[in-house]
Amino acid sequence: MKHSMVLVALFVVPGLWGAATLGSALTASTEIVCPGENVHEDGEEHPGPMRPGDTGCAVLDGNTSVGTRTYEQQRRVQSLERRHDARNGALVLAYGVTGGLLVWRGRHPRSDRD
Repeated sequence: MKHSMVLVALFVVPGLWGAATLGSALTASTEIVCPGENVHEDGEEHPGPMRPGDTGCAVLDGNTSVGTRTYEQQRRVQSLERRHDARNGALVLAYGVTGGLLVWRGRHPRSDRD
């Protein structure tokens, strides 16, 4: 009994995590947001989401600049991150559901009635 509850927890917790990750990826905003300093086409920094005319986005790691991206590059990076999150969430959800069903099936064997 205790072993089956541990098995259920080993599948249910990742399944819930996968569902949350998948849901987050599918409902993510389509706004293009610079993870650092956003420079407008006039050379001035401005807050808020990037716009198609923005010339650069300084990508920061803490306080250190690790590179720059254009609007299109940042749009592709965010799209790729959403796809990766959706794929990983779907895989973890499938793991949780499959494992949970196998544990349930093992605890409730089907009787042969011919």
